[in-house]
Amino acid sequence: MPKYQNLSKNLRENILAILAGSHTNDQLNRLIAVSHTLAYSFLASKTTTGTLVSVYGLNASDLAYDCIAEIFQKDVEGNYIQLYSYFRGLSLTSTREEEILAHLRRLVFSKVNQGIFRLYSEADPTLAKILRNIKIAINSLKNFTEVERFGEPCIVPGLCETMEECPEADREWLQLQFVTHATGREHIPEMLAKLSLFLREQSERCRIVPLVMVGILFRSIYESKRGYTDQSTMIDAEFVENDTARILKDVCASVQKKNTAKYVNGGKIDAGMFDNYFQVLEDALREKFIGGDGADVSLYESLKEYSPGMTKEEYQKEHRNKIEYLLKQLNKEAVKRLKAN
Repeated sequence: MPKYQNLSKNLRENILAILAGSHTNDQLNRLIAVSHTLAYSFLASKTTTGTLVSVYGLNASDLAYDCIAEIFQKDVEGNYIQLYSYFRGLSLTSTREEEILAHLRRLVFSKVNQGIFRLYSEADPTLAKILRNIKIAINSLKNFTEVERFGEPCIVPGLCETMEECPEADREWLQLQFVTHATGREHIPEMLAKLSLFLREQSERCRIVPLVMVGILFRSIYESKRGYTDQSTMIDAEFVENDTARILKDVCASVQKKNTAKYVNGGKIDAGMFDNYFQVLEDALREKFIGGDGADVSLYESLKEYSPGMTKEEYQKEHRNKIEYLLKQLNKEAVKRLKAN
């Protein structure tokens, strides 16, 4: 990675110009290049990158661009809303550029971690289910603590020495050592309990382990047990579905409230149609995160059920951009809330 002073050169000036909408293409490209350098370096340190490269046929540089793309998405008014939301809490004019770089690095690392979860979810739905259920079980049982180490989401057994001075527990070592402690018939909470006991009793490696690595470990153990059903990876299918539905409903209510002033009070759409939007959008979120009959959700067809007289041309002209933009907000917030629960 280039020296920090090279990465941070003109960083304050470039970000301020982008936030003000007065930037040049060179300033934008420079910020993208710095973000990409940070993302690429972070991906190079992760053992999971090789798997993603082989699955998607992309190199690490392309994966880095994929992960940071969301940072540079614009809203309907052309503003870089994520950069604005992230940096508006920082006094850029009085902050040293090295500190601004540290804040940017934190944002980029967060997007890389989110990108890895997203790409794994797309490529491997079973692993995505296991990871989500691990997080739910940890939140419920409190036998592990979620921590961040070197910018990566990790877990560590609660109330014990972390042994950070010891070598890291790489996936091959963990697989070899832990496989004899599990039968492959355990549900996620029991598997986590066994992993907690194993990590506490061993004294060779650091007890902090990456969350994705744990998910891959559990999946490999489940797959080695032939005929083991998907239900074995569930805590309680009904509980998970109901909990997810509640979160999605809360997300819709929050995003609707947040955008009411802009769309309804601003005269862009009437209140009735705005309510219809969120009926449709909540159904779309449930289809994506809980599942239905597997059919693709058509926002047009769904909205037409609430507005039978609406034509396709009217939808394209008056509603498509608005409802799709709101769906992007909801997807982002839903992923954030589901990961936090």
